Amino acid sequence: MILVVNTNTNDCKIYQYKKNPSELILIKEISHPENKLKISDLTADKEGHYKANGSGRGAYSPHTDAKEIEIINFSREIAQDLNQRRNTKELEHLILIAPPSMYGLLSQHMDKHVKELMSNHFQKDFIHMKNHELLDFLVKNTQYTNK
Repeated sequence: MILVVNTNTNDCKIYQYKKNPSELILIKEISHPENKLKISDLTADKEGHYKANGSGRGAYSPHTDAKEIEIINFSREIAQDLNQRRNTKELEHLILIAPPSMYGLLSQHMDKHVKELMSNHFQKDFIHMKNHELLDFLVKNTQYTNK
C-alpha cells in the first residue's frame, strides 16, 4: 500500500494513495493542538534562579522550549505510527509531505526501515490543501502505477 503523510507541526493526515484510477483515501488524522499554544501556556513555572558568587544573580533557561518539545513529541508519534504500519505490512511505499523543520524531525525519529520505503518527499506545508488538489499534485509529481 502506498501511504501519503501530509503533516505540519500541528496536524497530520495519513492517506492511502491509488494512482490508477487516481484516488486518495483518508485513513487517519492526528492532531496536536498543544503545538498551537503559547509557550507561557505550556509551562506552569517561571525559569529557575540561582545565586552567583558575590551579589550577582541569574536565571536558568532551558535549552529547548516547551513548544519545541511538544513538536518533537508529535514527530515521534507520527514516526511510531508509520513504523507500526510497516510492521503490519500496511506500508509498502511512503510519500512524505512536510515543511522543512518537520521533515527534519520526522527523519530523525523514523525507523531506518520506514525511511527505506520513502519513495518521494516534498518539503512543503500542504496540510490545508483540499483532497482533490493534493491528489492532482500527487498524480503530476509521483511515478506510481497500481496493479
